[in-house]
Amino acid sequence: MKMKKALILFALLLTASLLGKTVHIFSDYVKPEKDRAFYQGNVLVEIDEDNLKLSCPTMTISKYQQEWRLVEATGTTYMEFDGGSATSTALNYDLKTTQGELLQGVTAEIFDQESTDTVFLTCDSLKIDLSKDLFEGYSEQKVRIVKGSIEATAENFTYDREAGIIELSGSVQLVDNDKNITISADSVTIKTENDEMTATNAEVEIVVEE
Repeated sequence: MKMKKALILFALLLTASLLGKTVHIFSDYVKPEKDRAFYQGNVLVEIDEDNLKLSCPTMTISKYQQEWRLVEATGTTYMEFDGGSATSTALNYDLKTTQGELLQGVTAEIFDQESTDTVFLTCDSLKIDLSKDLFEGYSEQKVRIVKGSIEATAENFTYDREAGIIELSGSVQLVDNDKNITISADSVTIKTENDEMTATNAEVEIVVEE
């Protein structure tokens, strides 16, 4: 009974410290401490105000600047947010700023606002800013992006979902199957509304059908 009261009190403190943002956390085991709380087993986080859901095997929430803010999730982590979802092996996330980073074997699906396409992302690291709909990816080998008829690899990418812009940089290789073109370039910028592209230091191969 004492443990139950302690968990309820901890939940109330967490809610109050986030200025009215209600964070629902479910898990098989929880160990709340003064400046952090440890969760293990079927961890599920729901934040209705942010339209955010997070599931993982283990998670720690720590205080930062006297507020319960910093989430560190480990193991297979699934994150569902407004307009998309992502899976990784680890996650660092700030509950207040809605910024974070997914790490190791990251895959993501994001519904583009300017078109009817879903943007598929694969990378080693995906930095997210959900308040700005901004996503930045990096891989030691190559990131991979698929959008409609476009398939591309590069060292880095930035996807501004609100502006409808994808920027690829570093040894970019791109194939547009609708336009029958292949581009090798230092960088490529794509407008997601109509797939209009610009490239720098580019070599373009066009397939002319007979």
